Amino acid sequence: MLTPDQFKVNEAWIAVRLNEEFLFVKDEPYDIYVLVDAASAYILGHVLSKVVDESPHDKDVEALFREAWEAKRQWAEKLIVPENSIAENVFRIQAEKNGLSIEIVPLSDLEPIVGPLKESFASDFFGNAT
Repeated sequence: MLTPDQFKVNEAWIAVRLNEEFLFVKDEPYDIYVLVDAASAYILGHVLSKVVDESPHDKDVEALFREAWEAKRQWAEKLIVPENSIAENVFRIQAEKNGLSIEIVPLSDLEPIVGPLKESFASDFFGNAT
């Protein structure tokens, strides 16, 4: 299990899908991916991805990384991505372009950090907790 107190602010960012249920925009299903600081659980930004596209587009993830850099004015040392994520490759490419190492972990290991975010999102957006 990874917990926020194991990290310094901006040491590691986490790229994870936030929604459990599809989001519908104009009757099209989407997923929302967020980039989160592991120490503070601060959401650095998000990107929407049409479910039919399977993973976010390169240009959208590149813009997400730029947004994170603009917020922090530095890159994290590493990017943590849950194993079996369909978005792993697109996030890996952007992380490597910006000098971040990659760590792949089971999604359950991220629960102490991203679990509360997912619950809050489900509650606020769908009106129920996951």
